[in-house]
Amino acid sequence: MPRWKITPLVFGTIDVKKEQLTTGLDIGLPITIPYLGFYLTDGKAHLLVDNGINSKYIVDGKAWAGSPAVGGQDFVINALASVGIEPAQIETVIYTHLHNDHAGNCHLFPGATHVFQEAEWKELLDPLPSMKIRGDYDQGLIPDLSGLRCLKVVGDTEILDGIKLIHTPGHTAGSQCLMVETKDGVFNIAGDTVHILAIAFPQMDTMILMDRTIVPRSRNRFNKRRDFCRIIWYVPSNT
Repeated sequence: MPRWKITPLVFGTIDVKKEQLTTGLDIGLPITIPYLGFYLTDGKAHLLVDNGINSKYIVDGKAWAGSPAVGGQDFVINALASVGIEPAQIETVIYTHLHNDHAGNCHLFPGATHVFQEAEWKELLDPLPSMKIRGDYDQGLIPDLSGLRCLKVVGDTEILDGIKLIHTPGHTAGSQCLMVETKDGVFNIAGDTVHILAIAFPQMDTMILMDRTIVPRSRNRFNKRRDFCRIIWYVPSNT
């Protein structure tokens, strides 16, 4: 059975206040959130999970909720180059969901198979009114994805040996997590089902920010921590 290697990639960043993600907790704590992607390989296959925000959604240096942000296709190309990969080498792009900050650069991968939940495609076609107001979905992706080779899955499925997709509706109707087998165990790539580890594990007393600063944080007394799996989150290396 293949053992996959997971490499986190940063396709830009957005600066937010933590209470925007965990309502009522840690008010005023500024955090930098990466637009994340993940490069997966077993030594032969080349997969990408998500592809970041399209630059048209960053206006005057600001994106969601008027927050300072950077990103776009150059970030994706440069992030892939950092692991020695060009967009043309990506064979499969898997989407945790199709929000504009996760699927905004699908056009960079015309030769790949693009994999997402059928329920997510339907929500892209007909988003909720609140999603339209926020601009969560870029409906300009509809013709883009329609011109690509797409695989619309329904529910849980093992897409490749050692990579299982789990349908996790909530953030969107077609959100999905990836369970990826590696030499160090099974990892969950959760997309925006879990924005930050403090959401998955509300009893955490501290958080590590992107600059490796450790900050205290409020504990949510209404939930108990359950280490049910390892969830991928990005912390820069020391190198």
